[in-house]
Amino acid sequence: MSSSKTKTFTVMIVPKSNEETYNFELSHRFVFWGGVFLIAFFISAVSMVYSLRQTRAQLDSYHALLSENRQQQEHILFLAKQTQSLSEQLASVRDLDTSIRVMMDLDIPAEPVSLSASVGNLAVSSEIRGSTVVQGTSLAATLLRTQQTIEQIRESIPETEDSLKDLENKVLLQRAREMATPSIRPTNGTITSGFGYRRSPFGVSREFHTGVDISAPRGTPAYAAATGTVVMATYSGGYGNVIFIDHGFGFSTVYAHLSRIDVKVGQAVTKGQTIGLVGSTGRSTAPHLHYEVRVNGTAVNPYSYLTGGR
Repeated sequence: MSSSKTKTFTVMIVPKSNEETYNFELSHRFVFWGGVFLIAFFISAVSMVYSLRQTRAQLDSYHALLSENRQQQEHILFLAKQTQSLSEQLASVRDLDTSIRVMMDLDIPAEPVSLSASVGNLAVSSEIRGSTVVQGTSLAATLLRTQQTIEQIRESIPETEDSLKDLENKVLLQRAREMATPSIRPTNGTITSGFGYRRSPFGVSREFHTGVDISAPRGTPAYAAATGTVVMATYSGGYGNVIFIDHGFGFSTVYAHLSRIDVKVGQAVTKGQTIGLVGSTGRSTAPHLHYEVRVNGTAVNPYSYLTGGR
């Protein structure tokens, strides 16, 4: 192919001043491949800019995920520690429940499922603070153990509540029984006649004395030996002015020969409350308090119920 048939382009550069004009020729092939190169360069540049933007967006998303993951890790560790603390508190409540039952000689319920193993497994290991892989594995295991322990706690709470309610009822019942059991001296004085057979103070015959006589000056206060309800407060033959108190749990007490009655039938009285004054009414030879303790309606020796003063 001759050079005369080769297409060319002439490029002319004309300065603003009167300087010499520059011109040069470019072949058609050069212009074609130059254009192709520029187009390819432009496409590559656009593609590179797009890739850079995508990479930056992915990097931002990665940093956001890292931040979220770090927050989740901290939440899991906090949850594990809180669960461990809750398990230890539940175990302490159970130990206290058992200790109180032992001290009060009460029945101890069946041993519940132990949480000690779970508590031990929830200890935060140093591995959690290691590499991402180890950290992820440890956190997953910690989360699983935490969920298992939470489930055990959830199942144990009703058992613990039932045990505590049962303990509360038994403590209240035992306290009520203690308050209903005669345990103080009904007046301040000296015992002059005991429980059982004795020579009658009104003759030479023997008689069964159903209580104890406590000598005291007329007007000395007489006290309720236990909490209860007055079922009789009146004058009654040889008893003179007498008070009967029903304490519940099979216990009742009698206070006779009073010079004055300070309570009425149906009145609730508390242990140590003044209910009357010592006197010598009824079948009596001198001021004293005739005191009886009855268990299920049968008079018993009051000595074992006279533990001290008011």
